[in-house]
Amino acid sequence: MKTKLQLLIFLSGWLLLSKASVYAQGILDTRITIKSSQERVDQVLSKIERLGGFSFSYSPDAIDVRRKVSVAADEERIVDILDKIFQQEVQYKVRRRYVILQKRAVPKAAKVEEDFNFSGYIVDGATGEKLANASVYESSTLISTISNQYGYYKLRLPNVSSKLQLEVRKEEYVGVSIPVMQREDTYRPILLSPDTLRPLAGKPARLSQRIDSVGVKVVVPEYETTATASSNPLQGIEPVLDKTHQKLRQTYQFVQGEFVSAFASAQQHIHTRNIEDTLYRPFQASLLPFLGTNHGLSGNVVNDFSLNLLAGYSLGVNAMEIGWGINAVRGNVKGFQLAGLSNVVGNNVTGFQFASVLNVTLGDVYGFQGSNVINYTGKNFRGWQVAGIGNVVVGHLNGYQLSPVYNFAGTVRSGHQIGMVNFADSSATVPFGMFSYVRRNGYRRYEVSIDEFNYFNATFKTGMPKFYNVFTMSFNGLAAHRPIGSMGYGFGTARLWGRGWGANLDLTANAVWLDDRYEESAIAGLFRASLSIERKIAGRFALAAGPTLNLFVSDYMGVVTNKRKIEPIWIGHAPSEGREEQSWLGFAVALRFCNK
Repeated sequence: MKTKLQLLIFLSGWLLLSKASVYAQGILDTRITIKSSQERVDQVLSKIERLGGFSFSYSPDAIDVRRKVSVAADEERIVDILDKIFQQEVQYKVRRRYVILQKRAVPKAAKVEEDFNFSGYIVDGATGEKLANASVYESSTLISTISNQYGYYKLRLPNVSSKLQLEVRKEEYVGVSIPVMQREDTYRPILLSPDTLRPLAGKPARLSQRIDSVGVKVVVPEYETTATASSNPLQGIEPVLDKTHQKLRQTYQFVQGEFVSAFASAQQHIHTRNIEDTLYRPFQASLLPFLGTNHGLSGNVVNDFSLNLLAGYSLGVNAMEIGWGINAVRGNVKGFQLAGLSNVVGNNVTGFQFASVLNVTLGDVYGFQGSNVINYTGKNFRGWQVAGIGNVVVGHLNGYQLSPVYNFAGTVRSGHQIGMVNFADSSATVPFGMFSYVRRNGYRRYEVSIDEFNYFNATFKTGMPKFYNVFTMSFNGLAAHRPIGSMGYGFGTARLWGRGWGANLDLTANAVWLDDRYEESAIAGLFRASLSIERKIAGRFALAAGPTLNLFVSDYMGVVTNKRKIEPIWIGHAPSEGREEQSWLGFAVALRFCNK
């Protein structure tokens, strides 16, 4: 009896619910005819209420019922009319004779992680030891890191649709490539195998050839200095010049070894040691060497175009690089390089290079190198090197060095050095300047002489035989009717005939200090052309003699008189108390010490 009662109650409830559901569904399925033009939504809803025999319930704050709509329906279901009015942005619920309108909830988009972590340990596959200072990078994004002292690494990679692949590199280990398949946080230990390759017979090991051009040292050739005989009274001059020469070389080597390596960060130094791969990018921009589009791998990337604000650092440039501060390139530069302060290149430059202050190229330069201050080339140079203060070529020069102050070259094979001071180890051409010194095959003469004007003359000639500089100083002591002394400068040319014979033609201008018969510090001028014949007599000693053509100019009359033990050949009038200018033919005899 109890079981039958329970079954009767269940059936009665099910029938009631079914009837209510059918009724509710019937309200929205009721077909009506309505026409409305540009009326407010709440007004249209009132008309539907009257036609359907029910009421709407809604919140004006949630549903905009003030906007105007147009509706035209002929025997259509109420639910379809509501969809047209609300564009399916409102959902409907029926409660007895009420239709409740609610704002349809917008489904939230699935959260997509923009970045994800890829981390783990770098492990020696043979010993299981954790490896520090291993380079881990992604080749397309150039995101990189270095494993820490415990061998742990962690990269934050972007969630992109393109292919991602990690590259792991370390000195003396075989590199590993790891495709990144999942775009989610991943833990992945990485095993590296030691590089057990051995060099072939007669060939150097691969690792022994690894040279980081940031710290490469250009080997400067050392030449033996020929000792001067101790009996020579002028033996102190040549060693002093050689010592200065070697000091300059040491200065240049310091620039190579210390200055250039200052541009890379510690992490970039590790990357350059570990990574032998060369990465290419068409363009890069940098604020600082470690703040740019090449990130921490800038020292391993070659760019076609490079733009640097304060300083930039890269492996190479193939077309153009412009920087407001410093451009630092570990490898080669081809094309155009312009810097507001300095260009520093670890290998070769082919093209045009200009900096406002300093150019430092440790390799060869082919083209033009210009600076307002200093140009430095660590190996060979072919082209034009122009600087406001100094030019330096450690290797061979095939071209021109132009500077108002200073030029230095290892070996000048063609072209010329043109500047106030010129230095070279050896030269096949003639340097032009106020002082030129060619160490190995240059022309130098140290000379003491006597003539009709001065009792003692000391002269130094330096340069090349075709053109050299002449420095001279003369003294008369307190001899009567003679100037105190003179100091002069000039140019000359020499012809070496062989078998110890030669000839010189010198042109000099001398400032002459007069004696106390005239005003204090009175100065006159002596202009002289000297022709001499040279004959070596023993070793590097030579005798020279020849005529001189002299023109003496003074503000005072009667300086030059005919009261002389050695009477010259006067040109024009003989000396008199009333003449300020005098010219004559004289004669000079000299003892010379020759460098070769």
